[in-house]
Amino acid sequence: MNYLLTFIGFGEASYHIAKGLKSEGLGEICAYDAFWDHPEKGQLIRKRAEEAGIVLIPTMEEAIVSSKYIMSATSAKIAVSIAQSVFPYMRKGQVFVDINAASPMAMKEIDKLLRKEGVLFCDAAVMGVVPTDGHKVPMLLSGDGALSFENEFSKYGMKLTDLNAVAGGSSAIKMFRSIFMKGLTQLMIESLSASAKFGVLDTIVESLSGSIQNKTIVDLANQLLPRTVVHAERRVSEMKEVISTLEDMGMDCSMSISTKEKLIKISSSVESKKLNGIPPKDYKEAIDILLNIL
Repeated sequence: MNYLLTFIGFGEASYHIAKGLKSEGLGEICAYDAFWDHPEKGQLIRKRAEEAGIVLIPTMEEAIVSSKYIMSATSAKIAVSIAQSVFPYMRKGQVFVDINAASPMAMKEIDKLLRKEGVLFCDAAVMGVVPTDGHKVPMLLSGDGALSFENEFSKYGMKLTDLNAVAGGSSAIKMFRSIFMKGLTQLMIESLSASAKFGVLDTIVESLSGSIQNKTIVDLANQLLPRTVVHAERRVSEMKEVISTLEDMGMDCSMSISTKEKLIKISSSVESKKLNGIPPKDYKEAIDILLNIL
């Protein structure tokens, strides 16, 4: 093996990680990208490889047999098919690392693919922004190849955490985190866009800041979830007014509609009615109840 690491797919993520690893002194890096010689896409790939000091290998087979670690950084929708293409060329002692934002089910499927004895797999969930953090972006690792990957690449400044879990565990955490982070962004868009159109953006931002400033996620969960379980019916009425307001303004209200529908499920549940208006003691107790409702 001439290299320590091969990237399968040399797009933005691979480029920034490779540059960072190079800056830490890791010189044995190569890459294979199916579009390396494409008349349009190939130009950017070759430019990035040159800037990062990465050798582009012309065939997938040659790229795979050249390194101990094979990192797939292509697309979630083709993560499984890429693994199917890669595994036949791998042999004992090599580790396949997938950093695509694929579902835990996809990672479990990759883990079950036929591979030679001694070929390991690491499900690596990227928990930050690669263009900003580069190779130091936090990653959660699972699968039988996680420890090997962590031990080797922590030496080069990568922030890796082996969860000591089966493949799919780290991607599951990423997916559940995305529900919150991506959903929160959409809620902000819906709320702040309407506020701006109505001319009260600064006031809304100030009001929201007062509600959440200096609070941890635990603080917010304890503040919001227990009371929602017992006051969902009243909040359904409020969300109906919110939706009516947004519709009158000609604004998108899809997040508000979803909120109303979930509140209806909670308010009409036997579990909510049994509480007789007394909130659960904390967010964990509230979640236990909600698991039986939603």
